[in-house]
Amino acid sequence: MVPVADLKKLDLFKDLTNEQVGRLAKITKVKKCKRGQVVYRQGTAAKHLYFVKKGTVSLRRVEEHVGISFVSRVAGELLGAASLMEPREYTLTGLCLEDAELYAVDADKLLGIFQKDPGLGYKMALAVARIYFGLYQNARGQLLAMVKAPTIITAP
Repeated sequence: MVPVADLKKLDLFKDLTNEQVGRLAKITKVKKCKRGQVVYRQGTAAKHLYFVKKGTVSLRRVEEHVGISFVSRVAGELLGAASLMEPREYTLTGLCLEDAELYAVDADKLLGIFQKDPGLGYKMALAVARIYFGLYQNARGQLLAMVKAPTIITAP
């Protein structure tokens, strides 16, 4: 079990009560990883939601033995959100760029808690959506900056 005070420092848990975070702390463990260690592989069953406690994890898409790094996660940041969404399969590979410590939340148990406490599930879903919308906005800005020419993108 991870101390409640440690989890309350994470953005995703900041709006939760100590009692709610306490339930989550009971299903969270610290995972220590060495530099170069794979946390999870794209295409495998997503069994954990992770938060970086210490270190840096690169998220990569692997295509025919070529890795394309999308983004890195550092202390306090979330990875492995695919564990909360069907088909619950990691879409990227998480690779430690340095020795790291991660909070690993058991996704099956987390979803079970959400079934018993839909209010908590709703709060967490909003927080995850806020985080991923921010990531989307950042990626969109980077893409438009790379284009360097006025572009109109329309839906089909």
